[in-house]
Amino acid sequence: MMFMFKKGSKVFYPYHGIGKIDDVFTREFGGKKEKYYSINFVDENLKMMVPVDKADDLGLRKFLTEEEVEALLEVLKKRASEPREKDVDRSYFLHMIGSLDIFDVAKGVCELLCKRETTGLKRDEDELLKRGIDILNGLIVCSKKVKPAEARKMIIDYWKKGLNKKKKS
Repeated sequence: MMFMFKKGSKVFYPYHGIGKIDDVFTREFGGKKEKYYSINFVDENLKMMVPVDKADDLGLRKFLTEEEVEALLEVLKKRASEPREKDVDRSYFLHMIGSLDIFDVAKGVCELLCKRETTGLKRDEDELLKRGIDILNGLIVCSKKVKPAEARKMIIDYWKKGLNKKKKS
């Protein structure tokens, strides 16, 4: 089920960062009425209209709770200590990083970080890793109100904790 944002809600959009819903309105195009969010992205001096029924597909997300951020970081740590997926291809990583489930994004980031450490990444995989880290980073920045560098450090530190746990086993 789709989450409905209200006027004044703060949101995270993977490609533009933190935004604020300025309005929820109905507009008619080609005889069809559709609801839209009007989102203002202050950092980019950008205002954008997003169809309400496409918001999930486009990756518009609410901020995470403190518990959700901790669970997300734990996924990175736990996944790093588990055996790697064998013979995964680009489509697997595209699916994981492009997922609307933020925990799948975290698993995809972890898999790519591990692959980078062991066999290296192809250029497109490296771009997917950067995109995945940017998504996680943005959500952590929004939710924990920390600086981007601090959020990125949290992501890498939790992943490394999982690797260290694996080495000790």
